[in-house]
Amino acid sequence: MISVDLSEDIFLAAWTTVLCVLAGTTAAWLWFSDAGPASPSTQQGVRLCQVNTDKNESDTDIDIIAIHGLDTKSPATWTWRAPNPNDKNANWLADPEMLPSKVGAARIFTCDWPADLLQPSDLVQKRIEEYALLLLDAIYRDLSVADTAPRPVFFIASCLGGIVLAKALVDAGENYLSLRRATCSIVFLATPFRGTSFRDVARLAEPGLKLWALFRRRKASKLLDMVKGSTFDLETLVREFTQLCQDKHHPCLVFTFYEKGKTSLPLKILPWVPGFFRQEKQLVDESSATLDIVPYPIPLDRRHVMMNKFGSPGCADYKKVAGKIQELLGEIRKGTPLMQADAWILDKHYTADRLKIERLSGDVLSMDQCYINLAIIEQHGSKRGSATQSSPFSLSARLKVMTPGKIIQVELPKLFDPRKRGDVETKPRRILIRGRAGVGKTTLCKKIVHEFTHGTWSQWKELFDRVLWVPLRNLKLEERRQPGYHFVHLFSHEYFSYPKPRLDLASALSDTLKGAKSSRNLFLLDGLDEVSQDLGDESDMFRFLKELLNQPNVIITSRPSGKLPRGLDAIDIELETIGFYPDQVNEYLERVLPDQAKEIQSFLQDRPLVQDLVRVPIQLDAFGFTWIESSSAPTKLDTMTAVYQAIEDGLHDGKLLTKALIQDSDPSEIKDLVKDEIYFLEGFAFTGLHNDVIDFESRHQKAISTHCKRPTITLSATTLPRLSFLRTSDLSPRKGNRSYHFLHLTYQEYFAARYFVRQWQAGEPLKCLVLGNEKLEEIGTSNFVRKHKYTARYDIFWRFVAGLFDAEGKGEEFFRAIEDKPRDLLGPTHQRLVMHCLSEASMEMPLRRSLEKRLEEWLLFECKATKQARLASEVEFPERVLSDALQELEESDVKMTILESVAKRPTLPSSIVKMIRSWLEGGESEVSKTKVLEILRYHRTVRGLSDDILNRVVELVLCKDEARIVREAASGVLQAQRSISDEHLTAVAALILCKDEDWFVRRAALKVLQTQSSISNEHLTAVVELVLCKNKDSLVRTTALEVLQTQPSMSNEHLTAVAALALCKDEGWSVRGAALKVLQTQSSISNEHLTAVVAPLEDKDTFVRQAALGVLQAQPSISDEHLTAVVALLEDKDWSVRQAALGFLQAQPSISDEHLSAVVKLLEDQDGGVRQAALEVLQVQPSISNKHLTAVVALLEDKDGGVRQAALEVLQAQPSISDEHLSAVIALLEDGVGYVRQTVLGVLMEFYSTLLNGPSAGSLLKFLLRRSFEERWSWYVEDGALCVNAPDRIRNVSIDDMDGFMDMVRKSWPPGIPSMAAVEV
Repeated sequence: MISVDLSEDIFLAAWTTVLCVLAGTTAAWLWFSDAGPASPSTQQGVRLCQVNTDKNESDTDIDIIAIHGLDTKSPATWTWRAPNPNDKNANWLADPEMLPSKVGAARIFTCDWPADLLQPSDLVQKRIEEYALLLLDAIYRDLSVADTAPRPVFFIASCLGGIVLAKALVDAGENYLSLRRATCSIVFLATPFRGTSFRDVARLAEPGLKLWALFRRRKASKLLDMVKGSTFDLETLVREFTQLCQDKHHPCLVFTFYEKGKTSLPLKILPWVPGFFRQEKQLVDESSATLDIVPYPIPLDRRHVMMNKFGSPGCADYKKVAGKIQELLGEIRKGTPLMQADAWILDKHYTADRLKIERLSGDVLSMDQCYINLAIIEQHGSKRGSATQSSPFSLSARLKVMTPGKIIQVELPKLFDPRKRGDVETKPRRILIRGRAGVGKTTLCKKIVHEFTHGTWSQWKELFDRVLWVPLRNLKLEERRQPGYHFVHLFSHEYFSYPKPRLDLASALSDTLKGAKSSRNLFLLDGLDEVSQDLGDESDMFRFLKELLNQPNVIITSRPSGKLPRGLDAIDIELETIGFYPDQVNEYLERVLPDQAKEIQSFLQDRPLVQDLVRVPIQLDAFGFTWIESSSAPTKLDTMTAVYQAIEDGLHDGKLLTKALIQDSDPSEIKDLVKDEIYFLEGFAFTGLHNDVIDFESRHQKAISTHCKRPTITLSATTLPRLSFLRTSDLSPRKGNRSYHFLHLTYQEYFAARYFVRQWQAGEPLKCLVLGNEKLEEIGTSNFVRKHKYTARYDIFWRFVAGLFDAEGKGEEFFRAIEDKPRDLLGPTHQRLVMHCLSEASMEMPLRRSLEKRLEEWLLFECKATKQARLASEVEFPERVLSDALQELEESDVKMTILESVAKRPTLPSSIVKMIRSWLEGGESEVSKTKVLEILRYHRTVRGLSDDILNRVVELVLCKDEARIVREAASGVLQAQRSISDEHLTAVAALILCKDEDWFVRRAALKVLQTQSSISNEHLTAVVELVLCKNKDSLVRTTALEVLQTQPSMSNEHLTAVAALALCKDEGWSVRGAALKVLQTQSSISNEHLTAVVAPLEDKDTFVRQAALGVLQAQPSISDEHLTAVVALLEDKDWSVRQAALGFLQAQPSISDEHLSAVVKLLEDQDGGVRQAALEVLQVQPSISNKHLTAVVALLEDKDGGVRQAALEVLQAQPSISDEHLSAVIALLEDGVGYVRQTVLGVLMEFYSTLLNGPSAGSLLKFLLRRSFEERWSWYVEDGALCVNAPDRIRNVSIDDMDGFMDMVRKSWPPGIPSMAAVEV
């Protein structure tokens, strides 16, 4: 009995083995395929195919991608085949009544990948990692997945396709990180996360399958290994994928479906097999098809092969799958808490109403008409050129509307582009932008938010996920001054407090500040000046402010007065808003006022002061309105005061007066309508100016209201919001907390001047209220003039006072007051005050001619004493005086000094233009023509020269009959152009390769190309050909290389050719050095080219070694090997190389003690330039030892002036100076070099009393007299003490013997100085 049973068991086992072998041979493509046998053709790559072709990217928000399993392809995988051939098959992904009707605005794709079970035998079989990479790369490319803010992707993965997808997402590195983050949800259909139930059969069948594959000349896919059962690799993949899906910031919603139907392998092969041998099982059972993170997976009542096929919309299993997809899509569209936070800020905070730019007329200005111009603010010790060549005392400098040189202009969209700081390239991320009220800081913030949220600046989107605009003034609100204030509080208050607090969103946003994720946030911190001085250093809020300012990516805005707290991380770049450029003024007028644009432009042409005014955005808006509404505009707006009076007449009580009302009323009637408010506004403005306050907080408003309103009127809490000249930056609904400022500081100065004139004419004192303690002091108007006429912040104020007095016919009275004592003992500051006030006075003012004569005397004295004419560079300097001086002067050198200074103005006076034209077009000598051309070259708005002048300049360049010096000078004019026409450029380029041309001329033509921001490939190729031609003159080739130095991104072909020149020992030193400098200017160079630079460090030629150092210095970082090579050059035999190596070390963020000792050793170098460079390295060190400091002090007696100055600057950077060292510094007051004495002043800033009562006072006066032509220095006696009015502040110095001191002053005045006495008619 037992044997019989055993025989039966053996018989059954044998049958089972045979069947398993047969079944295993075809099992994978019959059961793990989703649609039966695959096509004989092999899928070579991954391909996406859109199913619902009626949808496009612009009108959809999500992409759905369906991935099939092993040994199948689309659309068969997803198609239910009707049993009856006459019935319609159903593809549930494509049928309009099925999935497309459930997913809304989504595109649906199928994804075919190389899933054949039998792979070509002539190829190495792919691993699952390779399948995953192919999948990633194809989807990333075909969908053009954005690196920032990618659109959501939803996957439907069937069977083994889910394993490949999971592997792809787990392995997604930096290159495909955006696709990983875009993956928001996945639905898995019977994916075998832990293998299949036929793992044993698969192992038995593997030999047979391989045999079958061999018969087909193919190989079995290695993917079969994934279905043999749960392996260590599969378990690891599932664990890593689960963790990935639970990422806090980029989670992925996952759901799984598993089969309830059974599958029989033997039955598939042998339909006649009796039931006992069918071995029916779930192919992928619940335990394998589900994940732990899916708590409630859903079963489908169907076999494995039908898990991805549904016959109709009424199919119960289809409804389950489609319903879950619909539900997950809803969650995606709702977003993660972080996505919800971003959407909330975008939709509810950055609204169109909040971001709109409103003109004074109430019209909304489109963003494309909002110009924000930025220029780099030069730091102490900077080697760059200044932002402008115009006078630092001019109105344009005061208004911050200078046109900067190209090197320091910064375009807003390119704010974060790499740029060079010295010789080192940096990537700015921490940026400080300063600007006065009205110059566009609020517009700047709105434009940044608008352009970022609209994706206009693509490079910003690549760097940041969001912009967080935070008005810093809000940190002062009482409800925020709570202990432990942190970012959740900030975000809740700023963005998520209305209509109800959303702490969950604030918390999600706060989480992005942790770790590396913080680098994706850009903080726009608006108004540092409004908060930095008002939070106590020990308060919790001050601690939080520092933490906020220390974020890795910040744009901080501030008025010039704002100060950064100590201890912050370094600011990468400091900028200032500088108003409109002249061409932007014209463009604005043509867009906003098209009917009046030409008339206004013609009016502005001959009025440089008004030109400067309208470059302030708010001023241009106000001026345009005034022009439209005032019939007197074209004839009476010649001075700044007249413009402001016209603007005042056009604004009333928070709204613009109607045109009819203005036409029917004269200015006095309009003022009567608002006299109470204007009366208050004048006192309000003067009090702010007197206290140096431009932001009026509620406490200021109450104090000023008490003293500055008419006794007979009552000003309500709504008065300030209704005054047209005031604005608030606070959008808080709580009006009691709002601070106010004038539209622009000049409006405050204008109304303050009105108050002064009103009190003067009434014979009443000025009410000078101290806002800190509300103490009221009354000062007579004459005393106020004596006390403050040289105070820098009153400069515009006094201009308005002069204009207002002149309008009343009382200009002479005011000018006598400013001519009265005390007088500036140095002189230039007083002459500038007179000059500025004269620009507001009529030509008929009685004292004018006498005052102008004195100005002419000072101009000629400056020319002869300093060889400069800075007074003439100011647009306020009377044109009549200039014309008279130039016509009467016989000394050509003095005449040229004046002309060169006038050329630094933004606009040349018409009389000077006529002189220049006559000299250029007439039969003048070569020397005269050359000098005129040099003036045109350095005139900073030369790009605005008329076409006939430019044509004449080009003719001079091309004319072979002209002298070489003239043609070179004419080329210099073209070099100064930002751009020249193609016609002119082609004519100049033709000179480059012209063999008959003088090499000087060809070199000058090359320099014209060098100044162009970009040149065509044709011209660039011509330059490269010239470089490579060894038969050409080396100086011409060097100049051609200098052209290439201006092209930051050359082709690899050209760059390789240049690098070869640098290493070619057969080339001259000038060519090799110039070639290295080309590499230095490239935005990036390869490691191959960088390695090639190290060899020239040991070149026998000095210039080549220096150039190689320059290339290394331009790199953001270098290896220790390269740094060691540089330090070795500190012992180079050539002084210039040692100096260049020191310059390299100065630019390093830190250097080791060993390297620092090597630097100190060079303080004893024989060359002065090397000693100075070593000192400059010490200047930037955070601290230096006493031993090293003693070595520095010894150099105060160095024979080289530059070394002495550098040693002083090292001492100036120290926190304290010993008495011994201080004595050594004082001794340098008698130094024979002016810039050394100037540096001494910086070191001895707090020791003026000692200096002015000692024997050095006379030397100090002589030095400061010359200096006062360049900076705002003045000395005057007030109340028995000497007032030293310096650029930084005013100091009152007690003089022991005032009579003796004044005698010393008179003896110290240089010969030829004009009279210091008051002028008479």
